[in-house]
Amino acid sequence: MLIAKMAHHTEINCLDYSRAQLRQLRQQHFYCPACHRQVVLKVGHYLQPHFAHQQRTACLTAEGETAEHLAGKALLGELCRKQQLRFRYEVYLPALQQRPDLLIYHHKETIALEFQCSPISVAKIRARTQGYRQAGYRVIWILGQRYQNQPWTQGQHAFLQYLPAWGWFQWHLQVRTKRLLLIHHITHQGYPQQMRWQVNLFSDLKRIKKPLRQGLSYRQCIKESTSLYRQLNQAAPKLLSVQQSCYLRGHHLAGAPVCCHSPAMPPINRQASLLLNVELLLLCEQLGKVTLNQLENFCQQRQAAFYQLPLFSHQNWALYWCCLVLKRWVSSGVLSKQGHNWYFLKAHWFQDYFSKVTALKQLLSKR
Repeated sequence: MLIAKMAHHTEINCLDYSRAQLRQLRQQHFYCPACHRQVVLKVGHYLQPHFAHQQRTACLTAEGETAEHLAGKALLGELCRKQQLRFRYEVYLPALQQRPDLLIYHHKETIALEFQCSPISVAKIRARTQGYRQAGYRVIWILGQRYQNQPWTQGQHAFLQYLPAWGWFQWHLQVRTKRLLLIHHITHQGYPQQMRWQVNLFSDLKRIKKPLRQGLSYRQCIKESTSLYRQLNQAAPKLLSVQQSCYLRGHHLAGAPVCCHSPAMPPINRQASLLLNVELLLLCEQLGKVTLNQLENFCQQRQAAFYQLPLFSHQNWALYWCCLVLKRWVSSGVLSKQGHNWYFLKAHWFQDYFSKVTALKQLLSKR
């Protein structure tokens, strides 16, 4: 930690002193602002000078800090100064038993910044976020290097946020290059499923542009169908249950209708969009009429197919995702909608992979 208290209760911030000055202060007694136990001042040659507990303790500030985390807090403070924002480092909030890395005072709003470098569970993210919000704080999570590497897992998806102007987004801090990045308009595309996004520097947010909507091309459908066919030949375990469901309806998964191929979708589904779309289409075919309750049950049974999003409260994002698919199918004539009910009209299944690709290539050649 960067902040400690001295014997006369005065706070001392390591960032306010040079290494030489801090070495002269090492004989002083310093105490943790949260648990009030004695801490030691560490001044090395490479790491950011900081305070650390002398012994293991249950204090929340006793968690080991990496060089990236210490330097990142200092960098975020520099960015706040450049923006002329009033802030404080490591303010302990006893009512919440939490200590944000920075607390920013902006107009009438108080913002807690959390720079996350180490692994953290979804439950902890949710608990901390809810704690801040219930106490009237806005919270912004900023991710370190660990969360900036591919492939994206539940760990990365857990920090997804949404704004209409930015789409699905995250904040990434690159300490080495001293850059705060907005990763925005994050989407899932293709099969196998891939992530797509745009990047803007914090200093360049005014230039954010919403990406143009791109329809799904026949060429992309062929590419996805070929990948699916290869995995079916390899008897990929993740395809078995979907393939079985197709067989029971007299279909072959490799011959899935074109409507099951999606353009860019919200990045909230763990299972590939193509497979989820097939399961949803089979439901529509089987029932003929799908009510909102039946759609909710469909989503409930497939909770594992979607990522947990702890930065949101009580939003059924799986239902939101499915409604986007159904809306697209209504516009393409696969379904019709009346009130909160959807009615199946038609969807053309191909006999197999080869007949599907042949048909798609013929359509492609006519363009």
